[in-house]
Order: sequence, then C-alpha cells, then structure tokens
Amino acid sequence: MDSAFNFGKLFGIQFRVHYSWFFVFALITFFLAQEVFPGAVRGESVPTYWIMGAVTSFLFFFSVLLHEAGHSLVARRNGIPVSGITLFLFGGAAQMTREPPSAVAELKMASVGPAVSLALGGCFWLIYQAFFVSGLNNVAAMGLWLAQINLILAAFNMLPGFPLDGGRVLRGLWWHFRKDYVGATQAAVFCGRVAGVLIIGAGVYFIIEYRDWLAGVWLAFIGWYLENSARLSLKQFRLQLWMKDRKVADVMESDCPNVGGEISLGEVKRRYPAGRCFLVNAPGSPDAAVFLPAAGDRPDATPMSEMTFSFDKAIEVAPDDDLLTLAQQMNETGRDFAVVKENGIAVGMIFLDALIELVNRSTATVDRVVK
Repeated sequence: MDSAFNFGKLFGIQFRVHYSWFFVFALITFFLAQEVFPGAVRGESVPTYWIMGAVTSFLFFFSVLLHEAGHSLVARRNGIPVSGITLFLFGGAAQMTREPPSAVAELKMASVGPAVSLALGGCFWLIYQAFFVSGLNNVAAMGLWLAQINLILAAFNMLPGFPLDGGRVLRGLWWHFRKDYVGATQAAVFCGRVAGVLIIGAGVYFIIEYRDWLAGVWLAFIGWYLENSARLSLKQFRLQLWMKDRKVADVMESDCPNVGGEISLGEVKRRYPAGRCFLVNAPGSPDAAVFLPAAGDRPDATPMSEMTFSFDKAIEVAPDDDLLTLAQQMNETGRDFAVVKENGIAVGMIFLDALIELVNRSTATVDRVVK
C-alpha cells in the first residue's frame, strides 16, 4: 500500500490512511445522509443529516481501527512486530512482518479482532438505548447503525476463509489439533477462495433478483477482494516455505575484491568485468561494500566511496540462517545489507537487491515446487 500516508499513532502503533479510504468514507457518508438517517429521524435539516452521516462514518472507521489495533497488540505480545495499520477501501489491515509462532498465538490474534467489534457493538447499543429513552433520536440513530455495523463486521470477519479472522481461526484449530501448519494454511486459503466466489455470486444475485446495483456491486467487489487476497496469501506462503529451505550460505556473495574508495566505477568495471560485489578500503581494512546491481545508472566517473553500504549499518547473520529469517530482519529493521559471519569472521555478504533478484527469478519455480 504505497499510496498511503501516516496519520497518527494508536497505542504506540503507527496508522496510515490509503487514498482509496476517502472514496469509501464519502460513499458511506452519502449513503447515511441520503438513505438511512432521513428515514430514521424525520424532520431534520439536510445539513444535519450530512453531519450525522460524516460523524457516523468516522466512528465506523475508528471502530475498524480499534479492531485492527486489537490484532496488533496481541501480535506484539506474542513477539510479532507490527509495522502499522492502514485504513483503505475495504476497511483496515495490520501489517505484521512475521507469521504467528504457534497455533495458540494464531487463535489469540485472530479472535481478538471480532471480540473488539462485538464489544463496540454492545457499547453502541447501550448508547442507542440511553439516548432513545432520553428523546435524543439523532444520537440514538447513529448509535443503532454503529451497533449493527460492528456486529456485521464481527460476523463477516468470522467467515471461515483466509485471510479473514475466521480463516485464521480455522488455520489455528487445524494447526493445533493436526500439527500440520502447511495443511492448515492450504485448507484455510481454499475456504477463503470459496467464500470469495460465493460472495461474488451473492452480489450477482442481488443485481438480478432485486435490481439492487449498489449492494450487488459492493458484494461482488468484496468477494473479488477476498478471493484475490486468499490467492495472493497462498502464493506468499509458498514463497516463505521456499525461502525457509534456502540457506544464507547458498546465495551469499563470497568473492568480493578489495578496491579503494577513490577508484571510479568505470575503472572497477574495466578491471572486474564480471564483478558484482566489492569491499571498499577506507583506508586500511574494509569497512564498507558496494553491490554494483544496486548502483543503477551512475556515471562511470562516480567514486566507489559514494555507493557503499556501511558495515556499521549491516545486519549480522550466520551461513546456516535461512533466507526467510534474513528477509524478515531486513523488513523489520529497514536495512538492505547483511554481513555473513562464521566464528566472528566475515565470510560473505548479502544485499537486499540480490535477494529480490533471486526471489523474482524463482517465483515461477516456487509455484511449481510447492504444492
């Protein structure tokens, strides 16, 4: 979700807003102001309905944010870093950099989101009851809609299809009782794709049977998003399995000539036409490295010292570490260079660009090898 911007922090977790969120926020506000509140509370002015719609829409997305914050807080308590929460067209998503370490952790993380939505639904129902009795029907109408939508949100998320919360609960239960993480993931993803297709079918049914284009198209979009997300989740899962089976020693750059920092890129290319990795002396012993594929289209006159990866900012890994662990460390730290050490001695290096290059070349192989 690159087209998003930081908006604030909640419980110490950075949350972001994707530009698509503004569209759905406006759509829900319009729907509430034009279709829901004029029928629920009669006799109010048009601006009042629009204010009610905007406030209710905001509180709905704040509820979504709390739902995702519940996932994130439990994830962090189970040792899983969370880079942030993003609100977007279809609601919200917490960006977790690792998979759960156990079935119990998966169940805790998956169930807390719907539990938060159920609790919010109960709170808004109490607000509805209190203000309806008091005669403040505007607030009561807002509370009733928010109570209903949070209950719907909890119920929808508990559909047994990955990557919905219900799909993660299914995976956690399968994983716990059958001790088969791979099979649990494949089963949950299959259910997610089936659920997506069924929701698309429900959208088509609404259009044909009731001529309700708004509900039908929206359901079809949600179904498509769920099916596509499940398919992409399976692809990512297969890639993770593939990376877990590859060791750092298998792909590290171990033959890196020493060059001076003042030498030009063009001279290095002339001396080492097949070279990719170089140690840069500054001066004495090397304290940085250069990976030529990451240099881009720099002029040949560029000194090597201007393209270096500093050893001070490098991740340290062992030759027997798997590539998935390395990729997770790079993702969590934002660093793109690792020094491979064995018994305290540097024996090689790995660069993020090389890792991405390897993954891109191997994507088709991953889909064939891992069934």
